[in-house]
Amino acid sequence: MRMRTALTIGAMTMVGISGLVVAPLTFAAQAPGNACPDVEIIGARGTTERPGLGVVLGPLAQQLTRGLPQSVRTTAVDYPASFNYQASVRQGVSALAADIKRTAAACSRTRFILMGYSQGANVVGDALAGRTVGRRAAAAPPAVSAALSDRVAAVLLFGDPTFTAGESFNVTDGAKSGILARGDGRLDEVAERTQSFCNRNDRFCQGGTSLAAHLDYAKFFGDAIDFTRGQLG
Repeated sequence: MRMRTALTIGAMTMVGISGLVVAPLTFAAQAPGNACPDVEIIGARGTTERPGLGVVLGPLAQQLTRGLPQSVRTTAVDYPASFNYQASVRQGVSALAADIKRTAAACSRTRFILMGYSQGANVVGDALAGRTVGRRAAAAPPAVSAALSDRVAAVLLFGDPTFTAGESFNVTDGAKSGILARGDGRLDEVAERTQSFCNRNDRFCQGGTSLAAHLDYAKFFGDAIDFTRGQLG
C-alpha cells in the first residue's frame, strides 16, 4: 500500500511539474560562499523536480534572501526526488543532515531555515523526527541531533504528504490528514518553530482530488516570510 501511494505521489507530481523550466536562481543578498552566513536556507524540492530548489521553494528562497536583514546562504538538498519514493526520502534525509552538520561545524553562529515541498517536506520532517512508519514511532533516531535541531530557527512545509490534522503548526483551510500522515505529536520538538501549509483538497497533504491545489502555494509566501522573520528575531 505504501509503495502504491509513493508511486502515485511521483506520477501525479510529474504530471504537474514536468515541462516547467527551473531557471538558475540568483540572490541579491546571498552570502559569499567562503563566509559564514547568519542564516542558511536548506530546501528539499518535490518529486521529479530538477536539481535545485524547485518551482515552489526557489522563488520563496529568493524572497526570503532579499527580505531578511541577515546574511543568507541557500543550499538545495542533493537527493533524487524520484519515483522510488522511500529510498529517495532516505537519501534526502541523509543529505539534509549532512548539510546541517557541515555548516554547523564550520560556522558556530549560523542558524538554519529548513524548507520542504511535497516529497521534500517528508524529507525535512523525517530528518527532524525520525523516519515515518505509519503512526508508529520510528526505530531510528532523527538524523538531525537535538543540539543541531536547536539551531533551526524555522521549518516551512508545503503540501506535505505526512501532514497530520490538528497539529498546532498547521496553516490550512482543510481538516484532513495527508496520505502518509506522520501521526500526532511527532514534530512536537519543533512545533513552535514550524508552519505547515496545506491547501484544501490537495491531492497529497489532504488526501483530496486536486493536483492544482498541490501546486498553489505561492499565496502563502508572505505568511512564511513574516513567520521566519519573527523566528529569527
